[in-house]
Amino acid sequence: MNTRTDRLHLLGALAYATGGLGLGIYMAASHDHSQAVAHAHLMLVGFLLSFAYAVIGRLWLGPRPALLSGLQLAGHHLGVFGLIGGLLLLYGGAAPSDRLEPVLASASILVLASLVLMSAMVVHAGRANRAAPAAELVIE
Repeated sequence: MNTRTDRLHLLGALAYATGGLGLGIYMAASHDHSQAVAHAHLMLVGFLLSFAYAVIGRLWLGPRPALLSGLQLAGHHLGVFGLIGGLLLLYGGAAPSDRLEPVLASASILVLASLVLMSAMVVHAGRANRAAPAAELVIE
């Protein structure tokens, strides 16, 4: 098991949730909902998907190569940072869309690639579990 990456996904999820809830409270207090798209992405792609990866890793993925786990972790979180940063700049009016589109596209592709990699690890873990002999149940 690679509990280090599972824990890092969980810590990332909690950080994204804190930031997302903070942004939501700010929007409610200021009555300025211009960052609603960034808020939604922060909560769904940042918090929810990171939390799902932590749970999947802990419950379904047994031992796995550290390199694959590390690439999946880095790809996801770099993608989330790029996506959220780009959306905050875009909807905050700090940069024009034509300058942010390459950043947003690259970040989205990173998030997608990390999802595909996690899916491949889940499929591989399922095949490895079927190939392994089942443990005997001993009742004393």
